[in-house]
Amino acid sequence: MATINGQVFRCLVCQGGLFSTRRIKLNTAVMEFLDLAWANRSSLGLICGNCGYVHEFLGDAVKLWEADTGDFWA
Repeated sequence: MATINGQVFRCLVCQGGLFSTRRIKLNTAVMEFLDLAWANRSSLGLICGNCGYVHEFLGDAVKLWEADTGDFWA
């Protein structure tokens, strides 16, 4: 489960509420050209467990919770 600024987040495609996460590198052409892609910023990807749609977020507004216990984990 995920919340954004305290509001429960649902998948924009299927309204699912369970997500897996992964970091997504925001590569730029200049940094790739200079072989410094590792220094680019990353976003948080929330991948819907129902339909697989990937939602991408910058910043720290997203909070992740254990679906079965409600414990905050990220």
